[in-house]
Amino acid sequence: MEVHIFLKGQKEPVVYTGDRIDVLDFEMNGIKYKQIRYFRKGFSKSELVEENLINKIQNKL
Repeated sequence: MEVHIFLKGQKEPVVYTGDRIDVLDFEMNGIKYKQIRYFRKGFSKSELVEENLINKIQNKL
């Protein structure tokens, strides 16, 4: 599975790959984020991206 996240001011997307990918809404200190959790070979990693920086999110299977 693959998710492409297009950010404002960047031509190329940020690409996340893994066996499973979760994109969740998250709010901390009044700022809205998208939490991207990706799982590879039994391990997981997570990143927060501010929601107002995201232009588009594409799912690629």
